[in-house]
Amino acid sequence: MGRTRTATTAVIGSALVGLLLTGCTAFGGDDAIPTPTRQAAERTAEPAPDPTRDTDRVETKTEPEHEPEQALPAGTVAAETDVVSPSGDTSIHVRVVANDNGTFDAQLSHYRTTNPQPMRLEFRHRPAKPLDGEDGLVRDFVEWDASVAPPASFTMGQSGPRPDYLRSVVLVPATVADEDSSERPWAGSVLAAADLTWKIPNPYPDLRVAVGKDRPGAYGIVTDVDGRPANYLVAHGDELSTVAERFGATPAQVQWMNPYMEQRADDWLLEGSTLNIDPARR
Repeated sequence: MGRTRTATTAVIGSALVGLLLTGCTAFGGDDAIPTPTRQAAERTAEPAPDPTRDTDRVETKTEPEHEPEQALPAGTVAAETDVVSPSGDTSIHVRVVANDNGTFDAQLSHYRTTNPQPMRLEFRHRPAKPLDGEDGLVRDFVEWDASVAPPASFTMGQSGPRPDYLRSVVLVPATVADEDSSERPWAGSVLAAADLTWKIPNPYPDLRVAVGKDRPGAYGIVTDVDGRPANYLVAHGDELSTVAERFGATPAQVQWMNPYMEQRADDWLLEGSTLNIDPARR
């Protein structure tokens, strides 16, 4: 009996990266994160007193700013493309439509293949191409068996209210537990890929980052790409609000530039993580 499975969690970890029918593989890597050249300053703060029967706990966390809940009116097409394998043997039409919950639905149609097999459709952060392997930054995906058709639609629940940071959509032959990898050595590699062109308006068209002096709560290191500030290596004790202030931005703008950033209610940032500070590289 066939099955269809959807998921909206980030795909983390390793997967079997096989070969396509040609028997070739191709992989890419991320640029190395620069090594800090100095010791970050320690943040010091007096601990809040424990609550007693006569006192209430004092909340000190800063509420984060939020992006607009509805980027496009419900029913509006935000992106549309055909995902076709190089041979033309496998293809699917993908349309991303705004729903009435502030997120988006992926509508799938016209799926065809001459080689029925377990298949997976993924939305990826960066452009992709056939033979690419696993991507740890997949935000939303859907998977179906060889014996069934893909679902007509699924909700992109983890991509957020502005999924235009997702650059591509791909078809990947899905791996199967306990399957002999020699039977489908290409499973886990991209079979077909297409770029995404979005119609979601930029909420911050005039955003320009200005690098300010480091300070308590924003002691991280800035690195350039092509001569312009691009990355910020988070130091120990860094806070979202202070880092945003250092770059002449708001916390919401920093979050918009970093859709994969871990957001914490207490304003702390994860030491050693890298933030994007170039709006064009979102």
